[in-house]
Amino acid sequence: MYFTDAASVRDISSLLLDNNGRLRVIPAQVLEDTTAQERLLFGVRHGLYSFPTEELCEFLRARIRGKTTIEIGAGHGALAGTLSIPATDNRQQEEAEFKAHYRQIRQPTVPYGEDVEKLDAISAVQRYKPSVVIACWVMHLFDPDRPDAGGSMFGVDEEKVIASCDEYIFVGNEKVHAHKPMWGIPHEKLTPSWLYSRAVNGSRDFIAIWRRAQYRSAHSQTTAGTEPRDVDGVQ
Repeated sequence: MYFTDAASVRDISSLLLDNNGRLRVIPAQVLEDTTAQERLLFGVRHGLYSFPTEELCEFLRARIRGKTTIEIGAGHGALAGTLSIPATDNRQQEEAEFKAHYRQIRQPTVPYGEDVEKLDAISAVQRYKPSVVIACWVMHLFDPDRPDAGGSMFGVDEEKVIASCDEYIFVGNEKVHAHKPMWGIPHEKLTPSWLYSRAVNGSRDFIAIWRRAQYRSAHSQTTAGTEPRDVDGVQ
């Protein structure tokens, strides 16, 4: 379903993995010299979705300087490791039922980094009380009242995250993440050229930023007299 002929697609593992098989943070130029099919094949074979670049890390460092920051859904942990921030993930693909599912569809599970702490997003926010939360390609929580938005019962309640930190920075793909419920919340969206993922749908990868102050302002206008949700009192 992904390739016309996978055998004819170059394997770019030597460009993106270190000698221990861990994902590297590399200059965007390296990825610019690859094709979308090559990135897709690499991502599918290694259980990876987006590829951190040095330019992305520089952008995030400038954004979070001096602020307490964590990454949720950190997966391989390469981004958080480069930024020297806590990496957290619910690590659900280590569980037997998820491993069985991925074996059935003949795809590898996420190669979780050794330093990625087993915490779901809300527990991570409660523990670290960060000013900034970073997430790349995380699935949002399924809402039975909004079935068309998709999501997962194990996904992240991103509205709670937004309400509980000063800034939520999300890296994703326009088509893959088109139906996130949080698009209705005021945000900033950037589409720099140095973002790369395994997506082959013709849409752009993006960075979107939500701020709690804007969320509260918008929330107060639609629900007068009530406060936006916080996570167990986290402000």
